[in-house]
Amino acid sequence: MEAKISAVLTKELSLLSDYSLRELRALLVHVCGVPVHEEYRSSTADETHNVASVTKSVIGTLVGIALADGSLKSLDQTLGELLPEHRTVMSPAVASIRLRQLLTMTAGLDADLSDSSVGAWIQSDHFVEGILRQGVVGKPGTFAYSSATSHLLSAIVARATHRSVLDYATEKLFDPLGIPMTGAAQPLLVTASAAAYDKAVVALPVDHQGINYGASYLKLRARDMAKLGQLYLDQGRWQGKQIVPQRWVRDATTGHVNVPGTQGADRYGYQWWVTTAGGHPAYAALGFGGQLVEVVPDKALVVVFATHVDTLASVAQGPSLDFYQSLVSGTLVPALP
Repeated sequence: MEAKISAVLTKELSLLSDYSLRELRALLVHVCGVPVHEEYRSSTADETHNVASVTKSVIGTLVGIALADGSLKSLDQTLGELLPEHRTVMSPAVASIRLRQLLTMTAGLDADLSDSSVGAWIQSDHFVEGILRQGVVGKPGTFAYSSATSHLLSAIVARATHRSVLDYATEKLFDPLGIPMTGAAQPLLVTASAAAYDKAVVALPVDHQGINYGASYLKLRARDMAKLGQLYLDQGRWQGKQIVPQRWVRDATTGHVNVPGTQGADRYGYQWWVTTAGGHPAYAALGFGGQLVEVVPDKALVVVFATHVDTLASVAQGPSLDFYQSLVSGTLVPALP
């Protein structure tokens, strides 16, 4: 199978334009937990990179773990209950937003713009209160892609566990998966920190209050992205140990809300996109510029694409995620038995 997959991919990639591939850093294909194709372009297996909004799926996973260990109590907990120290800046509508609404991006909070930029809160000296003060600006119950909600999830996990999100993630997720995070950099999420971020091997920036950014900029290896996909494919188990509750994996990758427009998926779960690939159910962690972890359970398939998007100062515009997802649907899935 390994030779067949590599041959199919090599042929398909040879037909593509230079633009389509110029930012490609890594392409990994795992079937039944076995690597069947792994290639790197202007990169190596040990090189880390900004996984962009794949970070959101990691944060969502930590919410599931925190619910399982009792740090969080219920998906029906409200923002007023989860972040009581900020209650004075919340309107009644904001205070009543439930955890499940944040997970599905249906809270009506600040939504990212079409160019992937976010609201004024990210220029403030208090991200969390900036988001909460801005309040409900969209239609609650309707999906609107929102980095603001993912950062609130990070703040919620930090408060509930009484530790930094990076520390909690390292103990509960990264260490069990064998993802090295020792000495991870946590620069302030401002342009002035770009050099320190780019220099760091692994990193997850923080806001001015020291809360790890929940929406983007986690630096990992492509192989680490594949581990995340494999963990979900295996229903939250890794090397015989249940890392993430099986029920959470199921619920997180179930479509709870319709996604409008062309978002690379039809529905959205708990910080995971829910879609199809070659006619088979699939789900994905998607990141700007071509970061992709896609899982096709029927085919026991995990696919990772990683591109060159690193700096805090600017974001390179790479091929669309639709382009990479079409390779999964039209090339990889049909090549598997």
